[in-house]
Amino acid sequence: MGVQGFLKVIVTRLAWVVVALLVALGGAGIVATMAKVPGTVAREELTWVADGEVAPKLDDATVHLEALAAKVDELAETARRALTQLSDADPTALGETIDEGTAQLLETKALEGELAAALADIPYTGDDWALHVSSGIHERWRQLDGTAGLTDGLEADWAGFTGRVIDAGQLSTLLVRHDEETAAAAKLGSQGKYKPALEQLKVSAATIASARELRDELAKSTDVATLTDWIDRNAAYDAALKTLYTALVRSDGRATAEVEKAFKGEQAARAQLPGDTRGIVVIMSDIAQGGLNQAVISIEEARGSLAQALEVGALLRDGEEIAPPE
Repeated sequence: MGVQGFLKVIVTRLAWVVVALLVALGGAGIVATMAKVPGTVAREELTWVADGEVAPKLDDATVHLEALAAKVDELAETARRALTQLSDADPTALGETIDEGTAQLLETKALEGELAAALADIPYTGDDWALHVSSGIHERWRQLDGTAGLTDGLEADWAGFTGRVIDAGQLSTLLVRHDEETAAAAKLGSQGKYKPALEQLKVSAATIASARELRDELAKSTDVATLTDWIDRNAAYDAALKTLYTALVRSDGRATAEVEKAFKGEQAARAQLPGDTRGIVVIMSDIAQGGLNQAVISIEEARGSLAQALEVGALLRDGEEIAPPE
C-alpha cells in the first residue's frame, strides 16, 4: 500500500469517528430533552395548549371567589353593626339588621355553590396534572380549590348569633316595659288608687317572671350576674310597693304602724334601684360577651382567608413568586 492509500484509510477512519461522535452527542441531546418533565418551564411547549384551556376557567373561578369574598365582607359589616345596636338597646334597628344579615348569608351560600361549580369545571386537576398543565397553572388551581369550605359553619354561627341577639333584644324590651308598668302602678298609688295599683303590679310581676325565664335560658352559656342583680332589685321594689299598697288598703288610707313600716321598706327598696337605664346597656354587653362575638369572629376569619386566597391568586396569575409563610 502506498502513502496515498495509507492516508486515505486514515482519513476514512477519522471521518467515521467524527460521525460516531456526532451521533452520540445528538442522542444525548434527545435524551436530555425527553428527560424534561411536562408542566415545567423547560417544556412550556408541551403544556401551552392545556394552559390556554385552563387559564380562562381559573379566571372565571376567581371572579366567583371575588364575589363570595365581597358578600362575606358585607356580612361581617352587618354583624358588627348588630353588635353595636345590641349595646345601644335598639331592638327595632337590630331586627332589621338581623333580617339583612340572614339575606346576605343566603346569598353567601349561593355564591359558594357557584364557586364550587366553577372549580369542578376545571380540567387536568388529577394526579397526572403534570402531563398536561404547567406548575404555575396547577398552583393557581390549588389555591382556588383550597378556598372550599372556608365559609362552612357560618350558617350555624349566624343562627346562634341571631338567636342570642333576639333573646337580648327581648330581654331589653321586657326590662323597659317592666319599668313603665311599675311606674304606672306607683302613679296610681300616689293618687290614692291602691287597689288599681295592686292590679297594675300584677302586670309588672308577670313581666319580671318572663325576664327570669329568659335569664335562666341565657344562664346556660352566659354570665348573667348583672342581669340577675337588675331583676332582683326591681322585683324587690315591686314587692315593697305591693306591701305598702296592701297595708294602705287595709288601713283605708290611714297612717298606721303597718303602713309606716311598709313605707320605710318602700323607700329602702327604691334606693336600691338603678338611677337610669345604663344598667340595661351593661346587661346587653354581658350577653354579647357570652357568645355573640363568636359568630363575628368566625365571619372575620373566613373574610381574612378569602382575601388572602385572592391575593395569592393574583400573584400567581402575574407570575410573581410567593413568599413562604412565616
